[in-house]
Amino acid sequence: MLNRHARKPARILGLAGALPFVSLTVALYAGHLQKEWVAHAQIAYAATIVSFIGALHWGLAMRADALDERRQWRALGWGVVPSLLAWAALMLPARRGLYLLAGLVPLCGWMDLRLARALGLESWFVELRTVLTVLVTLCLALSAFALT
Repeated sequence: MLNRHARKPARILGLAGALPFVSLTVALYAGHLQKEWVAHAQIAYAATIVSFIGALHWGLAMRADALDERRQWRALGWGVVPSLLAWAALMLPARRGLYLLAGLVPLCGWMDLRLARALGLESWFVELRTVLTVLVTLCLALSAFALT
């Protein structure tokens, strides 16, 4: 169960943002006739979300006086990596793109947790981020598996 101290808008919007992942994965297993289209939709949505997640590092680093220059480089540098890898996933065959994103999402989650600790973000963020990471990673991996 998600922490009840989590900000309600973040909790609701975060979970709502996971709905396309779940619904597209279900569509692949429900025998959707256009599997490649569904897989591409999953990749495109994941690429968008992963880019958004990377941008969080920019926003947090720009406002964080607590980060020394080395940590600023790490946060800002990492902020562009998810977008670049997601872009690569868009150009790969669907199964490979989904697997790349299934590996990238937990890596993003790990980097987010590192930054959250460095900045002393509230615990609800870490909990919500962990739940969403697990759910999205599972959906992406299951989607890739559905294409075998």
